[in-house]
Amino acid sequence: MARKGTLDREQITEAALSLLDEVGLAGLSTRKLAARLGISSPTLYWHVRDKGQLLDLLAEAVCADAFEIDETLPWRAQLASGLRQFRALLLRHRDAAALLRERPPIGPHRLGHIETTARILRGAGFSADETAGIARLLAAHVLASVEQLPPVSENPVAATETIAAAIDPEVHPNLYGLGPAFARLSTEDLFELGIDVVLDGLEHRRRKHS
Repeated sequence: MARKGTLDREQITEAALSLLDEVGLAGLSTRKLAARLGISSPTLYWHVRDKGQLLDLLAEAVCADAFEIDETLPWRAQLASGLRQFRALLLRHRDAAALLRERPPIGPHRLGHIETTARILRGAGFSADETAGIARLLAAHVLASVEQLPPVSENPVAATETIAAAIDPEVHPNLYGLGPAFARLSTEDLFELGIDVVLDGLEHRRRKHS
């Protein structure tokens, strides 16, 4: 059993990440974490004052890796690279997107990610107000791409037939015939499509105001 003096924040965070992956955000508690560490809850509170601070530590741990951005690339390529790296970080841990939605970005790692996005956008010529809004929009796209999305069907043919059977061409003429496309789209496809659509829009806005 660990004692108060033998624990540190890194050990606690590693154990909490492991627990998060097992039970998810809804099942995570300081009581379960203390049991995982082999200590009492009061001992844990010597190091982490409450669940909120624990979640902040977890959010920072999820975002610990900095984005590796080639600053010689055009701004669009830099943004796309950062978005893909951010998504890869979130996919490593269960409920990571929900965790980041719940806690404000106050730690150095999360703020560092936002700083990278802001640097790219400001360098591309976007205003401060535009940069603040676009940064939130981009983050929302990444978070949405890894949470509450249905898995790709393991049987696309069956999925196509199910969707097609539900569509009446007289009532939904524009949906009729889209069943195969819906079945083919993976979450990765949707994420990449979203990147293209958003960046195309940003490029248009940038040119309009230049």
